[in-house]
Amino acid sequence: MNTQLQYAESQHPAPLPPPRLPSSSARLTSRQMMICLTACMALQMTSFVIILPLFARRFSEFGAGVGALGISDMAYALAATVAAPLMGALADRLGRRPLVLGSLAVYVLAFTGYLLASSTSAFILLRGLAGALTAGLMPAATGMVADLAPENRRGQWIGILSGGASFGWIAGPILGGLLYDRWGFAGALLVAIGMATLAFTTALLGVRETRSRGAQQAVASRPRGAAVRPANPKSTLRAFRATLPVSLTPLGLVLSIYFAVMFAWAFSEPRFMFYAYDDLGWSSSMLGLVMSTYGIAMMLGEFGLSRLSDDLGRKRVIAVGLVLFSAQFIGLALSRNYMVIALAFVIAGLGNALFDPALSASVLDIAPTEHQTRILGLKSTAGSLGNIAGPALIVLFTPLWNAQGIFLGAAGVVLLTTLVGFLVNMGPQSFKLALRRRLLNGRAD
Repeated sequence: MNTQLQYAESQHPAPLPPPRLPSSSARLTSRQMMICLTACMALQMTSFVIILPLFARRFSEFGAGVGALGISDMAYALAATVAAPLMGALADRLGRRPLVLGSLAVYVLAFTGYLLASSTSAFILLRGLAGALTAGLMPAATGMVADLAPENRRGQWIGILSGGASFGWIAGPILGGLLYDRWGFAGALLVAIGMATLAFTTALLGVRETRSRGAQQAVASRPRGAAVRPANPKSTLRAFRATLPVSLTPLGLVLSIYFAVMFAWAFSEPRFMFYAYDDLGWSSSMLGLVMSTYGIAMMLGEFGLSRLSDDLGRKRVIAVGLVLFSAQFIGLALSRNYMVIALAFVIAGLGNALFDPALSASVLDIAPTEHQTRILGLKSTAGSLGNIAGPALIVLFTPLWNAQGIFLGAAGVVLLTTLVGFLVNMGPQSFKLALRRRLLNGRAD
């Protein structure tokens, strides 16, 4: 991870004051800010998911198949992997709002490019650029939640934000399928462009900066010369280590879990799209409806269940969520019945609603206050690495494994990660208890 921080003699910076809304946002309450931010995420995700199930159709029109779709997914993920830590650092230094607005504007431009692209290579290039330039959206938005939410309700508030994004998994797929069946790829893209533009406009008018100026200045005032031209590798490593939690085991566990989850989905997703169209004979509307059932379950779960990790502890909620998440892969592998597969996706959506907010809340629990968005950027990087590895391997395994083998492999990755993560000895403290103990001891990570 790139770092622009350098400490003089001490390895721990002075504690920063608690973040407060800047004076320009004083008229907005925290709840009003959350409502506006959640609405932006709902619009953005709906616009994105409108076209997500249609990429396979578009590549078929170009005369390409699973391999080309996997390469485009890999290009998007690789660019996001490289950019996510930098975007997280910029959000800590410049504020959350510029990253949110910039990412939403890029989505508008990217969707317009998808509409105009006339070849597989152009489409892949556009996906790579979009991945790099939108990598800061979720870390910055989640950082806003960290600034706004009460400490003992972080999981719940992150769940509300994620629930807004999950709305896109309800409206987007079925709407995209209906639009494609009636007006083709261009019709679906034009609607997506309109919704992305509305998301940007909503954020421009209603989302204000949540990072206090004092916190930004404290990060920006750290000496930067050594980060550009470090005196020696050891000083760079010390600066990097100083931005991380005191104990790396919880952070490593969170990053490993998120990598595995995103790998499993990215490994199976290109094959799933073509399997649904070619083997199962689904229409775009049928595929969209299955994905929408996933989104309904995920949104309802995030709004209703995300507080569980605040009350019951992060680890057990994450484990249950991962087991439920694997149901989609098992359903695809064992059944060709449309209703059975749809039910499996409902169960998986509930699982996602459990583990994802708990993972993000775990990062916020252990991250140093002045580097929360930067550490959330590491989580995005771990997910992006999974999104790279999955499509890369699907290109290799498609000639060797049938669809059922690929789906079972994805389920195995998730379940094995669940078992290993549950058995890792993290001591008797939960994430929240560990945080409270550090605060009581006056330790600044």
